[in-house]
Amino acid sequence: MSDTDETLDAIGTAGVQVYQRRSGYRFTLDAVLLAHFAATEGAEAGAPLLELGAGSGVVSLLLVKQFALGPVDALELQPEVHARLVRAVTLNGCEGRVRPLLGDLREARKLLPAGGWAHVVSNPPFRPAHTGRSSPNEERAISKQEWTCDAPSVVAAARHALGPGGRVSLVYPAARVAELLGLLLEARLHPSVLRLVHARVDEPATRFLVHAVRDRARELVVKPPLIVHGEGPGGYSPEVAALMEPPRNSAAAPPPRG
Repeated sequence: MSDTDETLDAIGTAGVQVYQRRSGYRFTLDAVLLAHFAATEGAEAGAPLLELGAGSGVVSLLLVKQFALGPVDALELQPEVHARLVRAVTLNGCEGRVRPLLGDLREARKLLPAGGWAHVVSNPPFRPAHTGRSSPNEERAISKQEWTCDAPSVVAAARHALGPGGRVSLVYPAARVAELLGLLLEARLHPSVLRLVHARVDEPATRFLVHAVRDRARELVVKPPLIVHGEGPGGYSPEVAALMEPPRNSAAAPPPRG
């Protein structure tokens, strides 16, 4: 890979920076929304977290730098993506707080100690493998479609990794809400918080954020919808703009695709 095929991009209010391929998968606003959702729905300072499918490390680094959580173990399948994650951890000064792991979440029972984490987060591939057009770029295809993992694999890995009462936070397309809630309940990961994400106030939901608790049934709380675009800075709603504005002394990166 040539240097010209790589960019260094900043995101969030704490100046998190990550390396990304121009021609590969690039993070979206979903990563920021997931980190904020996980941080505000039961995450505890000092409790160990695990990110499944960490990619360039955006969610893990945001959890540590912007939301003062961690340590976070960041599991990524693709060696080249994992290598960029390792470099980003050093760049952001997060050694020991974000610990990159190379491995396949489908092999969680072999790779990860059972019950080793208090909170699992994941922004996994969204689209079933055989739906729509697949990107000719392998990195992008693996990151966007369920070629190397599917929703049942993500839920099973989370179940294995969590201790009793542990929590999982996920983001998925709105069209899959019934499927995901069913999978979580089958795994005895009881949904406790649900929030739908809308691009604009008068448009249908495009995503949902869900928080579930292992082995402890509780009433599901449906939060007010999260609206992405509005009259706040950068064309975002005030809530989203508050998560996105970089520090004044850092270079602003182009906004991620929402």
